[in-house]
Amino acid sequence: MSGVVSEIKGVITDFHLFMRYDEKERFFLVLGLLIAGQISFARAAEMTELSRDILSFLVDSLGIEYDFLSEGDFQEERDSIERLVQELKK
Repeated sequence: MSGVVSEIKGVITDFHLFMRYDEKERFFLVLGLLIAGQISFARAAEMTELSRDILSFLVDSLGIEYDFLSEGDFQEERDSIERLVQELKK
């Protein structure tokens, strides 16, 4: 197990997007939570202190496939948009 931890620390250290180790570590932790479906994409962007566009670019660049909206999220977004349109028509 310590070999795996050493390898992970090596990957984090060699990741050049962030300067400090704790920033890199947080990025990979958030990425793991995102991929596991434990947090939303918006929350991941907030936690990494990156815009959604930049986070999307990074996820894409790393070759990670991710569904940005679940079916429930999609329906929720759609309902919100419909409510907003109805409010604007008033």
